[in-house]
Amino acid sequence: MMRMLVVVVYSLLCGLLAMPATAAQGWAPSRPVAFIAGSAAGGSLDLTARTLQRIWEQNQTVKPPVIVINKPGAGNSVAWNYLNERGGDGHAVAIGTTNLVSNPVMGGNLAGYRDVTPLALLFDDYFILMVRADSPLKSLADVRQRLQQDPGALSIGFGPGIGAGSHSAAAVVVKGMGVDVRKSRMIPYRSAGEAVSAMLGGQIDIVSGTAVNAPPFIAAGRVRAIAIIAPHRLGGSLAHVPTAKEQGVSASFTNWRGVVGPKGMRREHVDFWVKALKSASDSEAWQKDLERNFWKANFLSGAQFDNFLRGELDTFRAIWADIGSK
Repeated sequence: MMRMLVVVVYSLLCGLLAMPATAAQGWAPSRPVAFIAGSAAGGSLDLTARTLQRIWEQNQTVKPPVIVINKPGAGNSVAWNYLNERGGDGHAVAIGTTNLVSNPVMGGNLAGYRDVTPLALLFDDYFILMVRADSPLKSLADVRQRLQQDPGALSIGFGPGIGAGSHSAAAVVVKGMGVDVRKSRMIPYRSAGEAVSAMLGGQIDIVSGTAVNAPPFIAAGRVRAIAIIAPHRLGGSLAHVPTAKEQGVSASFTNWRGVVGPKGMRREHVDFWVKALKSASDSEAWQKDLERNFWKANFLSGAQFDNFLRGELDTFRAIWADIGSK
């Protein structure tokens, strides 16, 4: 009897030792991962995806290659619908943006937070208003004067698409000037980079874009930043740019960025990606990227992220009541 028990225990131990490491440690990707960004190459969502891609590769957090796929359009709906088309086997994730809550508020067939699996919030981001270096618009006072005379006198570009954070930020500023947002001229582009190109080409007057978009153009002498849409000034090369509030316009807007999985993502897949994202956010390289890109760390996952998203719905309901169909 004792000999039989020893044989059984030995067999079980051998079986456990023979199990693959992934089975013992939990699920992990076994083939290339699609990381979907809802902006064109060069946009801030693309930058976020490629920053994580680089850190995961450097730290070997995600063993197979992570391939960034750009799917701009329809307020990130193109990206999130594509994410769901890839299936729920854990080998596809996407950048999550304020569109997760603004899209449901706008209505229609736009994808929102109920159509994906929220994984983690990563950081807060802020917007900046830019004009061409040769523009007669020197400050928000100049913009306000023009818009109060004629709300449609100036065109404001943003990206990626209607309902993006840059759209909401521009609307908050216009409203703060006492101007009817519905009468203003808001022009959507596939990315902030495309909006800046349009402005430099003389097609629009102002761009609302993430702060990281501005420094290269400022350094090249092609763009002038006239306001930070944030509760405080930013540092580094943008320390000289005043906030909207400093210029007498009561306007502040906090953008944010996270990562989502397809709808109905399995628990083991969620667990892997949340750990991978937390590992990246804790890395020294990530801290340097936060500072370089004017991002502010704000990691949330699980129920905390879910509660955050529900709270943001009220914010965007108020903003969209002003934007209307713009």
